[in-house]
Order: sequence, then C-alpha cells, then structure tokens
Amino acid sequence: MRLRRTARLSLLLVTLGAASIAVAAPASATETDTITLASGATVLEIDSATAGVLGDNGVSVTTVGAAYGEAPVFAFPVEGGEIDPTTAAGTVEHDGGLEFAAGDISIEVDDFVIDTGEGVLTAEVDDSGTRVPLLKLDTSAAGVYGGDGGIVITGVEVSLTAEAAAALNATFDVELFAEDLAIGTTVTAAAAH
Repeated sequence: MRLRRTARLSLLLVTLGAASIAVAAPASATETDTITLASGATVLEIDSATAGVLGDNGVSVTTVGAAYGEAPVFAFPVEGGEIDPTTAAGTVEHDGGLEFAAGDISIEVDDFVIDTGEGVLTAEVDDSGTRVPLLKLDTSAAGVYGGDGGIVITGVEVSLTAEAAAALNATFDVELFAEDLAIGTTVTAAAAH
C-alpha cells in the first residue's frame, strides 16, 4: 500500500512540478486576458468510498487513449483550451479518458473538456461524436495559481451529473449511480503555448 501511495504522490508531483515551472511568476495579465493551453495534465483521484462501491459491485475503471495511471489516480493530458490565468475562467481540453467495465459490458468516455464557466466536464461517449455533461465541478475550495506561462488549479471536487448517472445505470442495468455522487478531486497543471 505504501508503494502505491508513493507512486500516486510521485505522479501528482511530476505533473505539478512541470506546470509550476511555467507558472513561477505571478499573473501579470488583466482579467480579460486569456492564454492558450498546449500541454500539462489534469489528475483525478477517485473518492475512496466511491472506489470501494465500484469495486464491490464489479465495476472496473481503466484508462483509454493517452490517459495514464491506475485506480484510484488517473491523469489526462492537456491538449488545448483557452483560460484566464488569474480567474481560471475558460476551457481545458484533454486527450484520453476512462472505460467503466463490468463483465462484458463497458462504456468509454474520453476527450474531456473542462468548462469552468459552466462548472462542468463534458466527454465524448463511446467514440460516437456525441458530447455529454459527465461531471459537475465544485470550485468553491479551489486554488488558482497562474501567469502568462500557464496555470495550476487545485482542489476541484467533482461529482456525477444526472445525465451521466442515468447513462451508467442504463449501461450496467443497476441503480448504483446517482446525481451528485462524489467522484473525487482534480488538480490541473497546464502550460501555455
């Protein structure tokens, strides 16, 4: 268990370290300035109670595409977006995603887009081209550290949307998922072009 915790901490520190180099100077932009994001990652640590319930019900969560990590910590590479480095208002686009599977039934969500203005993370479902609201974002306790070189956003609590809960329940023929189910906490560290 100590090795797994150390690996999770190492993954988080590497991600934060890469972005902190780009954001070392305080923000000098005005409130209307945005930066174009080019690289970095968003790290999601799954809520331990939720991870336990998923495991107890035979639902596994694994990465797809460019995402990496293993339960309960996953990372999704940043591939674009526009964001205000002082307020974190804007979007962060990601590559990769997650697959939820139980037996021979699975559903894949990927190409995440965080929209801080709407307070939601959307995802493409099963490579269908259809985007759905997957997670609600609670930024009330978030920390924002930004500048012209990038941004770090810490402590964002995420929970399931009603649409995502309904889709997961229908896919697995269960009543396990509910709106506002705590999914976990995210940290985003992204560098500008």
